[in-house]
Amino acid sequence: MASTTDAAMAALDVAQKNLDKTLAQAPSPSLSWVQPWSPDLVQFLAIGVLLFSFAALILATALLWRTGAPAHHVLRVFGVITILGFSALLLVIGYSNEQLTPIVGLFGAIAGYLLGKDPKTKEDE
Repeated sequence: MASTTDAAMAALDVAQKNLDKTLAQAPSPSLSWVQPWSPDLVQFLAIGVLLFSFAALILATALLWRTGAPAHHVLRVFGVITILGFSALLLVIGYSNEQLTPIVGLFGAIAGYLLGKDPKTKEDE
């Protein structure tokens, strides 16, 4: 009985050493992983998102000014465009999930506050 246990333990030790040797020879995943975006591409996309958001704000300003929209409509439109622009910017810049999740949650809370139901006033009718 002792000899079969010793033989099994010896075979297990040999298998473990072979596994350790194989793992030591394999390239580590962190070294073989390549970042798909270059810093120049990230900079280009970030500037593009900022310019698009700025153009949307200018267009919204022109349209709201022509219609004579009340202040709460202006606040809603500007708030939503700004939140969408900054969220897209953060997404392009590429923070990790641990950093991005609370920021997007905060933006969602602000958007919910801005778009929440408000009582109808005489001006809206």
